[in-house]
Amino acid sequence: MKSLRTFAKWVMIVGLCLMFVSSGIYKLIGHPETTLAFQGFGFPPWFQVIIGLGEVLGGLGLLMKKYARYAAHTLAVIMLGATVTLLLHGDTSTVAIPLVLLLVFLLIGLRRFNPSAR
Repeated sequence: MKSLRTFAKWVMIVGLCLMFVSSGIYKLIGHPETTLAFQGFGFPPWFQVIIGLGEVLGGLGLLMKKYARYAAHTLAVIMLGATVTLLLHGDTSTVAIPLVLLLVFLLIGLRRFNPSAR
């Protein structure tokens, strides 16, 4: 049973890594839809680059035991910002996604590779 739980945990971590690395790359290369979204929210172009770097580094950091907790906290802050941004702009239809990811990253940050947290 423990090996199944470990496998499920790693599937989730790798999935989150791939999701955030790809999302961050879209921001870094200036994908038109991503750039329009950032402009629509009133953010300057440099902010898109900062968020993109945070997502790429955070996604990769989830895979490394030494950095997983910091990566999870970084991604939680990004998801908090996304949640607040969506709420301030009245986009209640998609706010659940970053909010759930925020909670997931907070849990990962609290439990990831922490032997005392079971």
